[in-house]
Amino acid sequence: MSRTDELTFDPSALSAAQQKGDSCVACHKKWPRPRVRVGCLPGGSGVFACADCAPALSGPLVPEHITAVMVPEGASR
Repeated sequence: MSRTDELTFDPSALSAAQQKGDSCVACHKKWPRPRVRVGCLPGGSGVFACADCAPALSGPLVPEHITAVMVPEGASR
């Protein structure tokens, strides 16, 4: 994910420790200090996740290989 494609996090939804990169943006874990950059704040500073949470927050939000969506029978299209 290039810097221009990063997720941008709303700082009002994050704790001070998460905003500073001192705790995981997802689970709040502080030790070991999160090291995986998963996005940024509007000002450009990094937002970090622990190794356990990072896979859920990195990469495309919608896998590129999905080309169709199942519509339940009877639902309007």
